[in-house]
Amino acid sequence: MAQLRDALSLASVTAGYGERVVLRDVSVRVEAAVVPQDLAPAFAYSVLEIVLMGRSPYLSPWAGGGPQDWARARLAMEQTNVQHLADRTLDRLSGGERQRVVLAQALAQDAPVLLLDEPTTHLDLRHVVGVLAVVRGLARTEGKAVLAVFHDLNLAAAYCDRVYALSDGRIVAEGPPGQVVAAPLLRQVFGVEVDVIPSPTTGRPVVAPARSPAEPRVGPHARVHVVGGAGRGGGAMRSLAEAGYEVTAGVLHSGDGDAEVAERLNLLRVAVPAFSPIDRWSSEDCMALIREAKLIVVCDPPFGPGNVENLRMVLRGARAGIPVLVLERTPIRERDFTGGDATALWLELRGLASVFESEEKLLEAAGDMADPSRARSRPGPLAGQDP
Repeated sequence: MAQLRDALSLASVTAGYGERVVLRDVSVRVEAAVVPQDLAPAFAYSVLEIVLMGRSPYLSPWAGGGPQDWARARLAMEQTNVQHLADRTLDRLSGGERQRVVLAQALAQDAPVLLLDEPTTHLDLRHVVGVLAVVRGLARTEGKAVLAVFHDLNLAAAYCDRVYALSDGRIVAEGPPGQVVAAPLLRQVFGVEVDVIPSPTTGRPVVAPARSPAEPRVGPHARVHVVGGAGRGGGAMRSLAEAGYEVTAGVLHSGDGDAEVAERLNLLRVAVPAFSPIDRWSSEDCMALIREAKLIVVCDPPFGPGNVENLRMVLRGARAGIPVLVLERTPIRERDFTGGDATALWLELRGLASVFESEEKLLEAAGDMADPSRARSRPGPLAGQDP
């Protein structure tokens, strides 16, 4: 925020909305480019003309812009992928195209501060990722300060270094995304129950609607034991519970995303403190759950000394004849932090289990096992199963 404080200085302006005064008796020296949610010019300007208007702070009233201004405008249009729209008028663009033009105008201004109001409004996923990558790159490589308003919490968590949560016009929390985008705070601010789990690729928080434990289940079906960790098993636990299965889980580590999902769903589970190895008593309790299961589902978490015992327990269940479905989206050697022990156990388990590369196919196979008539009516082998 240092760049933002340097670019905005205070002296005699009053501002607010309705009867609520937000700023009183301040003056602001603005060196910021603003991206509003939409732009509706009075005249049918072309895209190039709109973007060139971003250079206005550097021009005299009668100047038409020099080579540097044209070059900056062209670069901004390339960064936002609107260069092919240069001669088209703004009223002939879609909402997403118009939003990218507004961002290009702000980038052409080359201000040290970017103020973005819902910058991804009207954008499809490809352009959301592209636009935010450009903005984040400017902050990283050119030292620009970027202040953005988001209603999409997952985008805010994925792209922002620091998040401010507002409620009734007041800042109620601030800090890194992992600290602010948390279930208790979201419950307090929005009054809704959500699950917040770490992204398996970035570790940043991801928000998903929570299933209420009071919600009726479609069932009853057989008991399924799920082995996950590091947030890799939460989706399977939720989908199986919502489909009506009696789901058990473990051994989990407290504070892990999967442990939070299991708690939210009120599942029967075994857990140990964070960063603790699985002790003998927890292992015995979990083996009792596994022996009662009609099916074991193993997701693909990373394995270290603290949770490799889970693989040994699953192998004991598989050798006892309990069917095992394994989800393998990431090769085991990329997830093995035991010096090779987990890889050896995983490869042995693969020989006793049905292996799937997608959660959807695994859940479909679980349904077939619970309802054999479904499997008989499905032509050919189970889709997604590793031969």
